[in-house]
This record gives sequence, structure tokens and C-alpha cells, in this order.
Amino acid sequence: MFYTELTFHISPYVEDIADAIIAELGDLGYDSFSYSDDGFKAYIPSKNFNEEQVKSLEILSFFQSLYTITWEKAEIENQDWNKIWEENFTPILVQDRILVRAGFHPTIKNIEHEIIIDPKMSFGTGHHATTALMLETILDMKPNFSGKKVLDMGCGTGILSIMAVQAGAQSVTGIDIDEWAYNNAMENIATNNMNNIRVLIGDATLLDGAEHYDIILANINRNILLNDMPAYVNVLNDNGYLIMSGFYTEDIPVIREKAELLQLTYQSNKVKDNWTAVIFHKR
Repeated sequence: MFYTELTFHISPYVEDIADAIIAELGDLGYDSFSYSDDGFKAYIPSKNFNEEQVKSLEILSFFQSLYTITWEKAEIENQDWNKIWEENFTPILVQDRILVRAGFHPTIKNIEHEIIIDPKMSFGTGHHATTALMLETILDMKPNFSGKKVLDMGCGTGILSIMAVQAGAQSVTGIDIDEWAYNNAMENIATNNMNNIRVLIGDATLLDGAEHYDIILANINRNILLNDMPAYVNVLNDNGYLIMSGFYTEDIPVIREKAELLQLTYQSNKVKDNWTAVIFHKR
């Protein structure tokens, strides 16, 4: 099988900008990535490559005012994508309290929380600002998670589900539309010795009201959040929390307006590199 390789150059280079573009390309079917000194490479089966889709990515035009972003394409033969990803995966520390690492990285003595994420291509390794913001928010709200039922929408690698359990959640349900994410999340859950996390393949249509939750985590993107928020609120218990990320600070007003129409109360937000995570409360 032949793959199309896109090589992106970002000047000045910022890893979070690369991660943001990678997340968008992942939604288009790009299944492997590797970082370089000034950007990254993205791969998709050549039969699925659509140049116009890439050119029309809104995130590229959004960042063009602050960064110079260029890309070129090439066709290559199939490779060992996991090996490529492993070579470019680095551990991260969140607030010096959470270590996110792959199985082949060394641990840190006396770290409060350790999450092992095998470097497959599901979204959520902690490198992207939104994942880091969600991890920080869970840390900040750690007492609120004790004994609670948690829903993790768009769970990706399962990193937030795992952190929720480490914060004291009684049980977590993760949902992701991508089968690759489901398989990767299940592997990571097993690696981290979690026995109270279940993962489902699907989207917000699975939220039929049969199960209710005390805390809902949703790190997706603005449009999906706006569309699916009513479904989240429908299964959120009174006195529960909806914690969302995946959008920029300038999107807060429209997110907040929608949430307040659904009788949620704005609590607070955190910001990192213009990305934000927002907490809403259901009274």
C-alpha cells in the first residue's frame, strides 16, 4: 500500500500548534505522525488523500496571522508507523504532579500520579494544550471526583478516564467514535491496571438517559460540543459538573451562552496557548 506523506513546516515552531493541526488531520483520516525540528509529518493511505480538504482546514488560516505554515506532499511505501511514533514520543509533566509517559520511558520517584500511554495515534497523550488543561482541571477538582460516576466523551487514548480514576472516581465510561481510539484506550486501561473503566464505540447518540453521571469530561471541538451539549446535560446529575475543552478562548462566549441556555452555571476556566478548559455546574 502507498501512503501520502505531508511535511509541515511551522515558523516559529511551537509544539502545541503542531499538535492542534495534527488533531484536525486526525479527523480527516491521517493515521500516523512524526515530529521534526520545525514541524511534523502526517501520513494517510494515498487512496484517501484529498488535497482540497487540507487546503481548506480552518485551523491553518487561523494560525497564519501569527505563524508561517507551509506543507508539501510526497508518496511513499508503507512503513512501521508505531516505530516512527515511538521515536518521537516524549514524556511530559503536568504541574510536577502528573507524569505521562510511554512504557519504554523511566518513571519518576515519588510522583503523585503516573499515567502510561502507549504511543499509538489516538488523540490524547498530554502533549496538546487541551489535554494538559483537562488533566490540570481534574487535579484542581480532585476532591469532587471521589466516589463519583464519570463520563469521558471523545476519550481518545483514555488518558482522562485513567486520571479520573486516579482522582478517586468510582467508575468511568469512555466514548469515542473511532475504533482505533477504542482499541488504544482499552490497551492503556489494561496497562494502567484499571478495572472500573469501560469504553464504548459511538457518539452522543449513545446517551439515551439509561445512565447518569456526576461529572462529564468532553475534550472534543467547539462545533461538536455545541451540538452535543444538550445530550450531556440530559445525563448529568444535579449538582454535577460539565468540564469541556477543545476550543479557543474567543469561543468561550458562544460555549457559555449555550451552556446557560441549558441551565448550567459558569464556574471558571483555565487557559494555555489560547486554548481553554471551562467548568460548568448543574444545580
